[in-house]
Amino acid sequence: MTPTPAISMPLFPTQANMTDLTLNPVAKSARFQSLDVLRGFAALGILLMNIPSMGLSWDRALPPLPAQWNADWIAVIIQQLAFNGVMRGLFTLLFGAGMIVMLTRPDPAREEAAHKAYFARCFALMLLGFVNFAIFLWPGEILFSYGLCGLVLFLFRKADIRLLGMAAAVSLILMPIGLHHTLSDRIAMLELADAAVAAKSAGKKPGKEEAEALKTRDEKIREALSPKTQAKERAIRTSLKTLPEWSLEKWSEISLSGPFTFWFQLETLGSMLLGMILFRIGVLTGRRSTRFYALMAVGGLIPGLALRGAVEVVLWRNGYIPTADAVTLQLWFYQPARLCMMIGMLGLVMLLLKSGLIGRLANPLAAVGRTALTTYIGQSVITSILFYGLGFYGRFGFAQLMGLCLLIWIAQCMMSMAWLRRFDMGPAEWLLRSLTYGRFASIGRRDATAAIPASEATV
Repeated sequence: MTPTPAISMPLFPTQANMTDLTLNPVAKSARFQSLDVLRGFAALGILLMNIPSMGLSWDRALPPLPAQWNADWIAVIIQQLAFNGVMRGLFTLLFGAGMIVMLTRPDPAREEAAHKAYFARCFALMLLGFVNFAIFLWPGEILFSYGLCGLVLFLFRKADIRLLGMAAAVSLILMPIGLHHTLSDRIAMLELADAAVAAKSAGKKPGKEEAEALKTRDEKIREALSPKTQAKERAIRTSLKTLPEWSLEKWSEISLSGPFTFWFQLETLGSMLLGMILFRIGVLTGRRSTRFYALMAVGGLIPGLALRGAVEVVLWRNGYIPTADAVTLQLWFYQPARLCMMIGMLGLVMLLLKSGLIGRLANPLAAVGRTALTTYIGQSVITSILFYGLGFYGRFGFAQLMGLCLLIWIAQCMMSMAWLRRFDMGPAEWLLRSLTYGRFASIGRRDATAAIPASEATV
């Protein structure tokens, strides 16, 4: 496939034109294709985690129990081991890198205008988040959180690496602590239920509290798996009368007032701060050596897979029935495993780029990266039409949804490349830019040396 002018650019700009990247406007030749490729990789990968909750039950997007070695459960294990939270994390840390691009200004006269544009962009992202759940009916959207956390991120725009590192560490460490506290009642109930199971296995009669806890756990599992519950959710999610209300309810639980909202926002902020660090030390822009990225890949993926593998072994032994040990292990292993996998995946992609092994995939990924916002929102549009409009909700198994995800990837890569042959940015990027700068931007093709706003090179 011949590279198109829209995405043909230096893979890793030199130190000389890195200075140009901090100005507004920015020369298109100064874009980092490495950032575009990473962003495209993450934007496509997010669908792997979202599509089960789009096409299956929101509360339990898993195949039927009992767990067994079939295509569906093998797909679940692969998804949980390699991608759970990783692509969203990569996408989020690239937002932090984009903040550096947008706010670093050597000319003090432009600083105030840059700050105004940045705040406008944060609120514009929040508005797009509203659109994504209210119109395109995806309550799991992350744009509102990006805009909200972006406002806090502004406080760290001039922070040094040491301060950014401490703030990121505190944000990410607090999450499992907070979640453990939030889930303490559930864990206590599961401990009693586990004790009841152990007593029955030993031929003993469980205590009253233990028996009640086991009954509560089993009733919740049966209710979640019952055909009646699944039929009720299907009726809600395939009716235009009830679907918007359902989307608002679930979105509110995630983004506004749910028990996990604060910890989710804290995790998002920590990932953005990490992205600022990785950009400043040249990791995201390809300035490190091939050996460095190889060490990142190995040093991240091996411990990450080991931690996640330990969790999956416990879950599999219990037949994916929740136990106190499994829930506790998931809580405490999730964040370190996720961070390791993020670093490992980042190192792997950059290694493939630096060594040229990514080959012709670089151009489609870079095209998706340049239209990442359109790609992300487009996934909501495509799946809403497919599952709700055409009535395919609940019709696919877990493995089939992974295959459908692959088809959507191919379609979105083709659409992004075709679009960029004619236009400079995706339609969602055009809308975000217009809202950011308070005027309708030109979306038509320009000369490759024409100036473009710094924000166009960000998430």
